[in-house]
Amino acid sequence: MNKTIIIFCALAAIASAACSEERTKMPWEDDLNNKVPPQETETPEAKVGEPLPLWTDGCLDIHFINSGRGECAFYILPDGTTLLVDAGEIVVTDGAGVPQKPDASTRPYIVDAKYIRHFLPQGSSAVDWCAPSHFHIDHIGSIDAAAETSPNGYRLTGLMALYGEVPFSRVLDRGYPNYGDDPDIPEMDGQTSGDWVAFVKWAVANKGMKADRFRAGEEQITLLKDKDKYPDFRIFNIIANGYAWNLDSATGQGTLVNANAGKGNPACCGFHLSYGKFDYIACGDLTSGPQNRMAYYYRDFISKGGLEVFKAHHHLSNNAWGSQMQNCEFSPRVIINQSFYKKQPDIPLLTAIVNGSFATHPYTWTKDIFSTNVHPESLAENAALYKNVAGYNGHIVVRVAPGGAEYYVYMLDDTDFDYKVTSIHGPYSSK
Repeated sequence: MNKTIIIFCALAAIASAACSEERTKMPWEDDLNNKVPPQETETPEAKVGEPLPLWTDGCLDIHFINSGRGECAFYILPDGTTLLVDAGEIVVTDGAGVPQKPDASTRPYIVDAKYIRHFLPQGSSAVDWCAPSHFHIDHIGSIDAAAETSPNGYRLTGLMALYGEVPFSRVLDRGYPNYGDDPDIPEMDGQTSGDWVAFVKWAVANKGMKADRFRAGEEQITLLKDKDKYPDFRIFNIIANGYAWNLDSATGQGTLVNANAGKGNPACCGFHLSYGKFDYIACGDLTSGPQNRMAYYYRDFISKGGLEVFKAHHHLSNNAWGSQMQNCEFSPRVIINQSFYKKQPDIPLLTAIVNGSFATHPYTWTKDIFSTNVHPESLAENAALYKNVAGYNGHIVVRVAPGGAEYYVYMLDDTDFDYKVTSIHGPYSSK
């Protein structure tokens, strides 16, 4: 169907009562009147029971690939530039884990590779950007999953193994180039963090891969194919290594604020993606103080109810929706959760999101929740609650129409490699 072309990215000016400051004009908005809108194009129509049509020029696709054994998100940006965030690989030996997809014999990195190769834009053979959120096993790979070690000195698991199937040209992570030797960043952790360091240094030296540190307060991930055609597309780094970009509403300028994060989840990298009116936030497994700083960013950059899609923190575990997210009435229209254990999502938290029964104060809003997995026992034990979840058990795709005015969410069958649509949700209108 034809999509309305949006020329101006209209961000609302009134925040919630809990966060009542008027939103300040952003420095980059000065040149919006000079924008040239993209040419009108069609978004391919998807049908239940048929494979999802491939990406077309002008669309923004966000694919949440489900192996049941780790997070993996693959982005196709409007000009065909691609971005990979995480490709984890864990081993589960008890009933706490969800069923592995499509089967127990297919390594997760192979699942990710097949999926990415299928959906890569025509003419592409590599991913342009790789930005791991942090170094935990469900995001970059585990020792237990590694069947062998590369002759180049790193275990072949997760992202490191995936590179051999689908290479990536540029890496942004939270530690390059000094990693754990840098006193300005939290300590490195994760079983295979040392393997990741060895891999990045080898690929930079021998494969021409470019690498840099992911820095909050910057626009590092950019369109590489035809940036001028999409001036209303932007990825802005919100947080990294516990440093959060905090807007000064009085001046319209931002500053880096140190949330004094420790190692691990609080040191995650995260960003805000915008495309016309469409807003999206992803911050890995962010928890604790940095999570609350991110809520202030939300308050000042996006109006209440103006966040279209949120990639939920930390698999919607019990520490994944902080007090300031509640105080600022964080209210995304669509919530995407990537999970692989029975405790994900946390049932009290899921109940609070569904009912608006938060600890700081109650608030409700219209939302659709999607989860790559729900453990069979959790589903049986909480059947009434899960009737409020729009989709679960499968790959999840967010497809944003050219210009950003409208988007859909698709659930895809994860039991084979045909990528057939199992349900269609939308169209949603961006605010």
